[in-house]
Amino acid sequence: MYRKIFAVGDSHSRRCFENHAQIADSRVLIGHNKLDGKTAFNIERHEKKLMRILFPLQDKELIFCFGEVDVRLHIKYKHQQLGIPIERLIDVTARKYIAYVAKLRNQGYRIHVFNVVPTGDFLGVDAEKWKKGLQYPFTASDEERKTYTELLNAAYAAHCEELQVPFINIYPNLVDADGIRKKELVYDFAHLGNQCADLVMASYF
Repeated sequence: MYRKIFAVGDSHSRRCFENHAQIADSRVLIGHNKLDGKTAFNIERHEKKLMRILFPLQDKELIFCFGEVDVRLHIKYKHQQLGIPIERLIDVTARKYIAYVAKLRNQGYRIHVFNVVPTGDFLGVDAEKWKKGLQYPFTASDEERKTYTELLNAAYAAHCEELQVPFINIYPNLVDADGIRKKELVYDFAHLGNQCADLVMASYF
């Protein structure tokens, strides 16, 4: 609790910020991540769990990390289910998420929105084991997920500017010229390591 900055969110909030000297992931409060696998679109639905994390952090700077699960599962699924255009689904996701963050900021929580992380390759033995345990396997291709990520980050930026929510965007530092995760930052098939925290500290705090 001595740290002044805490990351809150899905599993990427853990891997991108864990074991860092200046930014702590919220597991230090409760021992595990109660928001793992949650989408940006539906985060308000999990407000009870979220507030258990936020309440002890009222005097901290907070980094919200959500969106990769939307890219991997929610957006393509809803497009196939409802026939809504991808671009509209992405904008609705961003608008709903950022509006909720803005509401929490109005309640006094100093929340900064973190960019959606680059999509993983999801290759290898560990990835195959992980896929078998998914309730909703993702169907979007690598290229689709890359496109969704870039569009969602752009939508985050636009809605954050509109609602005056601070947006932490280090995405350009996380990918190479082809938009692929930089190898030196890769933690596993899905996640980046806590070098992300160093990049955030260098540019935003």
